[in-house]
Formats: sequence, C-alpha cells, structure tokens
Amino acid sequence: EFMALRLEDSSSCSGHLQVFYNGTWGSVCSNSMTPRSISLACKELGCGDRGYLEIHLPYARVSEPAWLDRVQCGERNSSFWHCPSAPWLLHSCHDLRDEAHIICSATRPKAAPDLPAPCPGSGTCTAREKIRAVGGGSSCSGRVEVWLQGSWGTVCDDSWDRQDAAVACRQLGCGPALAAPGQAAFGEGTGPIWLEQVECKGTEPALQDCWARTGDSGACRHKEDAAVECSVKHWAVLGTLLASACCCPCSAPAHADPSGGPGSSSSSSSISVPVLICIILGALLCLLLALLARQVRSARAGHR
Repeated sequence: EFMALRLEDSSSCSGHLQVFYNGTWGSVCSNSMTPRSISLACKELGCGDRGYLEIHLPYARVSEPAWLDRVQCGERNSSFWHCPSAPWLLHSCHDLRDEAHIICSATRPKAAPDLPAPCPGSGTCTAREKIRAVGGGSSCSGRVEVWLQGSWGTVCDDSWDRQDAAVACRQLGCGPALAAPGQAAFGEGTGPIWLEQVECKGTEPALQDCWARTGDSGACRHKEDAAVECSVKHWAVLGTLLASACCCPCSAPAHADPSGGPGSSSSSSSISVPVLICIILGALLCLLLALLARQVRSARAGHR
C-alpha cells in the first residue's frame, strides 16, 4: 500500500515528488494533476497548503518506477491519500518532464514524517494479519476490514462479488465463500473506506493484491460496507477423525486368557478400550457433520 510522500534529494519544499509503495520509492506523474492535488501534497509534506508544478525541466529518462498517475484531487478531498488516481502500476510517465516536480509555499519541516505502521501491532506480519471480519458470528463472517496506511478501514461494496469474497475468505484462513453481502449487512464500520471498486480475479493470495481504488474518495459511505460469509474449515477436523476411526482396531478380538481359567469369560464379554474410543469418535463425527450441514443451510437461506 502507499505509505508516504517525499521530495527526492531536497532539503527545501520543492523537488521531485515521490511516493513510497511496495517497499520502494517511485515517481508521481504530472499528467492531469489538479492544483488541489499539489496543494494536498504540500500539506502532507508539511510545506504549507499551496504549491505549483515546475514545468521547465530538461529531457531525461525515468529510471525508478512511476507508481501514481493522473492524481485528481477535488475540493471534497481532505487528504492526498483520498484522491482518485489511475490504477496502480499503469502509468504513462517515461520522461522526466512528465514527472511531478512541485514547488510548495512554505519551508520544509525539521524532520520528515514517520512512515505509518506497516502492520497492526508489529513491524512484520503476514497477509492474514492485514484483514479481519467484524460483526459476524465467527472469524469467517462479517464486515471486511483491511489494514492500510497504519489503520483499519472498510471496503466499499461497489462491484463487490463472490470472486472478491473468495479472495477475502482465503486470506482470512477460512473455507470457500458462501456469500458476498453488501449494504453494511453486518453493521456500518467507522474510519476510512480504504478499498473501492475491488476487482479480483479470484486467484489472488490477498485482497490487497486485487485491483482497486485506494483511499477514501468520498464516493462511498459506510452504509455500503462490504462483507463476507465464508464456510468454516471443518473438513480438516473431520478428516482427522475419520482417519482415527479407520485406524481404530474396533473389530479386533479380545485377547484370551492363556490359562483358560474363569477370568477368560468376563474378559470376552466386556467392552474393550479401542471399541470405546471408536464409539466416542463416531459420536463426535456425527455431531460435526450436523453442525456443518446446519451452517451451510443457514448461509444458503440468508443468501436467498
């Protein structure tokens, strides 16, 4: 996700605007960049609330990646991160003259702003820790919230479908998606709406790997928060129980008393420990199957 802005190799409030994304600093293209976009970039950098583009630059090829293009902030946007832009990685900025070189109205702060925490509560984390389901009956159902730019935020239900939900369920560590509810089906969230118009192919390892518009553009409200209903992975537990039951020597004959004495008849008539274990495992297996069937029926009924 986008993390921070800077002016490359500049100790003042003017220079080549760069954005930190995917662990690397890259360029911001100036194509269709609005004056409001420049003002918000200056504000984010602590360099005042006004600025303009430097246009008299020499020709040179761009060496680093160009992460952002066509940043079009409007009067309704209060932060540079909330502004609409072209899709990630799709850019038309190959010439230094097309990069955003800005001049802000104020002086540069003494210290650069800290990068937001890349993970909730730690310095390193997995994709699983950057998503959560809130408000449902389990960790596999509820309102989808993702960790971006140092805070939790929701996902807009515009274009939200089962393919998107399938990626979210996989990232949550749950089974296949049963439904992809919208319209704040599990209650309205708070804070930013980090992802809008999510378009997953269904094979991505995490929701953050899908194409989406990032930032709270103001086009979506929390009454449109997206949610998921995923199946719970009971099958692994059932498989273990089945394997244990199959390996259980339930039909093994009781060992005869080698002495042939009176104790041999009581041994053959009592229930052996392996048989008792098999009975308990069978009962647990039936209970889990009943719970799973009930969950699938309720999910389908809710979807209808």
